[in-house]
Amino acid sequence: MRLTEEVINDIRNSASISEVIGHYIPLVKKGKGFTALCPFHDDHDPSLSISEDKQIYKCFVCGSGGNVFSFVRNFKKVSFQEAVVEVADIIGKPLEIDEPLKPKKIDKNQKYYDLLNSMRDYASYLLLATKSGLDAKEYLLNRGLEEEQIRKFNIGYDPGDSGLYKYLNKQGFSDEDMISAYVARMSDRGMNDIFYNRILFPIENINGDTIAYTARDFRGNSNSKYINSADTPVYNKGHVIYNYHRAKELAKQLGSVIVCEGVMDVIAYDRCGIENVVATLGTACTNEQLDLLQSLSKTIVLSYDGDKAGQAANLKIGELCMSRGLNVMVIDNRTEKDPDEIVNEFGKNALRDLSGKRVTFLDYVISFYQKNYNLENYQDRKKMAMKLFSLIDLLKDDYDKDNYLNEVYELTKIRKRQSEDRKKEYNNKVIFNNYTIDGLTRAEYIILSQISLSNKAKDLYQKELGCLLMESNQDLAMLIIDEYRRYGSCSLSRLFDEVENKNIKELIVSLSTIESLPSTYDEAQLK
Repeated sequence: MRLTEEVINDIRNSASISEVIGHYIPLVKKGKGFTALCPFHDDHDPSLSISEDKQIYKCFVCGSGGNVFSFVRNFKKVSFQEAVVEVADIIGKPLEIDEPLKPKKIDKNQKYYDLLNSMRDYASYLLLATKSGLDAKEYLLNRGLEEEQIRKFNIGYDPGDSGLYKYLNKQGFSDEDMISAYVARMSDRGMNDIFYNRILFPIENINGDTIAYTARDFRGNSNSKYINSADTPVYNKGHVIYNYHRAKELAKQLGSVIVCEGVMDVIAYDRCGIENVVATLGTACTNEQLDLLQSLSKTIVLSYDGDKAGQAANLKIGELCMSRGLNVMVIDNRTEKDPDEIVNEFGKNALRDLSGKRVTFLDYVISFYQKNYNLENYQDRKKMAMKLFSLIDLLKDDYDKDNYLNEVYELTKIRKRQSEDRKKEYNNKVIFNNYTIDGLTRAEYIILSQISLSNKAKDLYQKELGCLLMESNQDLAMLIIDEYRRYGSCSLSRLFDEVENKNIKELIVSLSTIESLPSTYDEAQLK
């Protein structure tokens, strides 16, 4: 398919700007539109206004604005054509473009991907098809993995004797690159494998390329059960979500993604037939990892271990997700075991059943606090209440807020100060109602808004007035009239893509996002 003007118009007309922007950032309903924290500057109070009627967004602080395509272009740093394809995918109208969207760039890190992918394939071969891998394969099978999982997750084995280094060397990869990729090191005996005598679990990026390893000692020869890749030119632990590329499509289909700690936890869920699962490779979660989780789903289901460290991770990561407007659930694991241990000790059905025992994040936190605060002590009750109030503030639904505030009061006998709510409400109003314009500008904006809404208004304008005093306003009026001539209707979102003049683009955005302008045709406004 070619990306014709007809195709572009169809995607633009079919897309809901709130659905598209909401795919990337959390939105809050406000009147007929939405607000959000602007992703294009360091925003702490919602300054992004989204008009569902006009299909336009604008930030009243940094000035960013546009339609669905311009948002995706700016957010993802992609071309216009790539933005159209991405919007089409979001709204369920995927496009198959015949011609390449842009010249293929040479990735300076491709040599590392080639090296690590080659190592992955050879290590997998050593595990599954050679005598040297028999013990490692038997270990995995005894732990309940089937060959299906071994192949699916590209699990491999390094038997030692620098076998992987020798293989990669014969494939033409340099010592320098192997050292940089953290698969081999130089010693007084020459080059040696780093992960020798270990089972290798590849860590892959969002495209499925191997970028690192976590390697397990299965014989008990080392004090360290696992050793992991250090940071390399292609790997930063805090920027990676394990199993992202496999879980992506299913997470979107199911509307949720399960998040756990480690590689074996993801594989344990897979053994039970649950595949929308990823891991943060530890109990920490960075902003970069949160971005990746948010791109997978708006519903995050936390499944960290049942021990104290896992509970702490649930609390911390759950709050971070809530602060982004995400819906957070927690799998209520009271076993003090991780998913891998649960499957191995109690069977697949035990983990399947546990995965269905989900509670809201706030219910989880309240239950946790009840066990860890002395509710007979006022100071403890106050600490508990204040922490819960800060989480309740993050809820979108006023009904949910009221119910949780009542529950906190029942537990602690402490009420939230209503004056704080009124102050926040006032501050939010100030943010979106401080767009001031003079009388002439407002009058001409009303005219432009009306003629963009109705062919009748356009005809009345041409018959009774025909010209605006401000040059940019007059230019836009002529463009709107031309829209009716060409298409029989006017779409400011479509017009935004058609014009190149920066001032006109900014004017279109302003007209679409000033809340005080009328949103429907009213002949009295023009007289």
